[in-house]
Amino acid sequence: MKNKKKILLLGANGYLGARLFYDLRDKFDVTGTYHRKQFYKEFVQLDITDKDQVLRIFKQYKPNIIVHSANFPSPRHAKDNKDGYKKLNLTATEYIKDGANEIGAKVIFISSFAAFNPDNIYGKLKLESEEIVKQVKEGYLILRASLILGYSPNTSNDRPFDRILKHLDDKTVAEFDTSWTFQPTYVGHVSEMIEACINKDIFNRMLPVFCDSLETQYSTAVDILKPFNIEVKPIDKNMTIPVAPADESELIKLELPTISYQDMLNRIHDEIKNREKFIL
Repeated sequence: MKNKKKILLLGANGYLGARLFYDLRDKFDVTGTYHRKQFYKEFVQLDITDKDQVLRIFKQYKPNIIVHSANFPSPRHAKDNKDGYKKLNLTATEYIKDGANEIGAKVIFISSFAAFNPDNIYGKLKLESEEIVKQVKEGYLILRASLILGYSPNTSNDRPFDRILKHLDDKTVAEFDTSWTFQPTYVGHVSEMIEACINKDIFNRMLPVFCDSLETQYSTAVDILKPFNIEVKPIDKNMTIPVAPADESELIKLELPTISYQDMLNRIHDEIKNREKFIL
């Protein structure tokens, strides 16, 4: 491992973080962190809302790159906890930036398409966090993801893909929204982007990670569950989120990986059929 970049992956316990850890651990020297429940025995405990803990762990592990995926994943988590929500989704970013600057590390921040149209607390804090991350002296990379789909070693969270998987495992009729139109993100594509940007030394940029196809939660659920003969019914939740103005032009220019919607579906179907390989 001595010739591999050292990565400290914050939030390795989560849906996205666990998949990033699985995909990147054989390519880099990766240490993952968790806050409360230790999903994998090798993860290190860290509360990123504690400034002293952040600096201590950063100095102890001395990573070249810090990957920050430890945020509340939607605005609903702020409903009865706005102070705690802001502390994790914004204040902690300040601590990470300060710690990175002290040890001379780069930061890769997993942001969201919500930052394109920050009309709720989630999008606003993502956008503010992006500005903080841009202050990392050694270099930063902001990856904006849309709704993320694909298999993760941690399927215990209430994420959209986990709900799709539950209907499959329980063999129950699914209901998903038809009103929100978005360009989905494949979870494995996030890992591929991180790997490519590190290997090509592509930093100090904001890049979208997505499939260039307009879908809904209903259409993605239908397409993922159809081969398994699970019925999906449409419901209209009257969501009025505008389509994010993202395109693949910069990814193509930089010779970074892109993925089609059909390729994402093919890979997800394969992951579901071979899910035992994702055990950490």
